[in-house]
Amino acid sequence: MTGTERPKRGRPAKADGREPLTKDLIATVGLRIARDEGFPQLTMRRLADEIGVTVRALYNVVADRQEVVDLVVARMVERLPVHEYDPDDWQGSVRRMYRDARVAYRSFPRATLVSLDETFTPAEVPVKRMLEPERQLAFFVGLGLSLEDALTVRGSFLVDVFGFALLIDYRFDRTDPSARAMLGQPVPLPWLDAHPEVQAPLAREAARRQTDPDALFEAMIERAVETIERLRRR
Repeated sequence: MTGTERPKRGRPAKADGREPLTKDLIATVGLRIARDEGFPQLTMRRLADEIGVTVRALYNVVADRQEVVDLVVARMVERLPVHEYDPDDWQGSVRRMYRDARVAYRSFPRATLVSLDETFTPAEVPVKRMLEPERQLAFFVGLGLSLEDALTVRGSFLVDVFGFALLIDYRFDRTDPSARAMLGQPVPLPWLDAHPEVQAPLAREAARRQTDPDALFEAMIERAVETIERLRRR
């Protein structure tokens, strides 16, 4: 290095082997917190503790918590599938759309509530987030649905997948296997057994049947396909 050259700026690896503090690391850890506990738990203090740095160190990399939220939302959008819509096999396209979305939202279930918990910086919203709804609506309209019906089908799709990720998959994935059977019971069988005087024969019969989340999700998909077919004929 000559006397006129300046050293390159950067954040070298930590001497203790820890990963250098970067926006990528902040987005990764931030999404993990939001995934498991929701965005309200994603505070600068919590983020710093999880990474093992000071809050001041975070502010050397990001401007504020809003930037952290924007980074995490961008990371979420990266993981969302880009659906392939085939009008000649629209039923197969709808089934793949549901299944692929379930896999994605299942990987960050609590974070799906971001629209209720946070606001986004418009300029930071990934283009992919804006274009995918357009492609989806164009697919439904191309099948013969009105724009109003296409919006209804899209809304049902989001409710189905978000609701399943939160109410079924989130609980199922974090429940001890021995207790998972109760999750699909209208009323948990131990509750009914503790109150034999309660007249609920259908709930008791349903509780004795094994409910498979995957089978339940597939049945929901078929209901969506039937709904679209009915709207096409209308």
